Amino acid sequence: MRDYLIFFRQDGRFLFYGFLLAFLSSSGQTYFIALFSAEIRHEYSLSHGDFGLIFSMGTLASAACLIWAGRKVDDFDLRLYSVIVVTGLAIACGVMAGGQGVIFLFLALFGLRLCGQGLLGHTSQTAMARYFDSGRGKALSIASLGHAFAQALFPSLVVLMVAIVGWRAAWGWYGAVLVLVMIPLVLMLLRGHGARHAALMTRLARADEAVRATGNNPSGIDRQWTLGQVLRHPGFYLVMSNVIAPGMLMTGLMFHQIHMLEVKNWDISWFAFCFVAYSGFSVITGIAVGPMIDRYSARRLITLYLTPMGIGMLALVVSDHPGAVLLWFVLSGATSGMHRSVISAYWAEAYGVRHLGAIRALVSSVSVVGTAISPVLFGWMIDVGVSIEVIAALCVIWIALAMPATWFGLRYSTGK
Repeated sequence: MRDYLIFFRQDGRFLFYGFLLAFLSSSGQTYFIALFSAEIRHEYSLSHGDFGLIFSMGTLASAACLIWAGRKVDDFDLRLYSVIVVTGLAIACGVMAGGQGVIFLFLALFGLRLCGQGLLGHTSQTAMARYFDSGRGKALSIASLGHAFAQALFPSLVVLMVAIVGWRAAWGWYGAVLVLVMIPLVLMLLRGHGARHAALMTRLARADEAVRATGNNPSGIDRQWTLGQVLRHPGFYLVMSNVIAPGMLMTGLMFHQIHMLEVKNWDISWFAFCFVAYSGFSVITGIAVGPMIDRYSARRLITLYLTPMGIGMLALVVSDHPGAVLLWFVLSGATSGMHRSVISAYWAEAYGVRHLGAIRALVSSVSVVGTAISPVLFGWMIDVGVSIEVIAALCVIWIALAMPATWFGLRYSTGK
């Protein structure tokens, strides 16, 4: 913790910028939108399936646009880009507050998913990974805490606001705060960013000269890969099997949590308590992994960080005891806490930071598609009689295969 305090004193304003963007991305997250699901379904006379379909369509459309919009963080001034994204999120909130008809509901969900879940979190992680070098791990961990703080604050706040002003007005207030408070705050936190960016460009230019002087070794650590070069690199696809696993597998299982509770005969209050444990361990490991990345590198951690989640899911396979869900949540929370920071740091280490926005945008888009597919896929499996234990076992197998695949992917990256 002392390392974090010293680090925050050195560049606390920019670190808080990363934290704030992650915090604000909450309005596009599934859990946040789900808090309004009953009111939205009633307003638009939608069934659970109808709302789920519109939500999935908005999510998939946002994933497609994220590939293009996310890479623009490489081209635009970070201050302008941040303002555009926050403004887009505010507009989506306004459409949700005042739109009439399912077309406007789709547009609102698309905007919330693109600007909230997609671009704000993407911008936060890209900025921390790009502009911090020796302290990259700690910077990413601090920024990621914004997600945890939002998860702790917003559920109660949303319930209170809906009770007081109604669900539409709650979205309107959120959009107004984004425009009137958060945009000026973002600009204040990015004051002096021009000098930071100029220093980065100077460092990259020197690195380019060093690479040219040594013959431009394609596996050199100073090489700044373009997205096209990354897509032609076999190691990228091997590592991607690791990257998409936590979000895709956990989303699929959590989406069908009620079915799991029924077949396992678990109490929903106990399940809710275990989710608190999940969040707590996610925060703990998220803080702990930052200095570990800085000391050992993300390359060394990325092969192993899925291990806790794999063991936790194995508990679902072998036991119906209530302790199994606690073990699953605790260990999966540990992996979740490490995931965002380790993965973001890895892309910077493996492929450089010049085109990091384009690379992360593609990765984020693929990950979003995975989270949209798994609930449907797992649901079909349940419908045809596949047990939750078999589904969990398939998740464990995926993780068990992804770890050696990642190891081989790293060999491609380093040439060893």
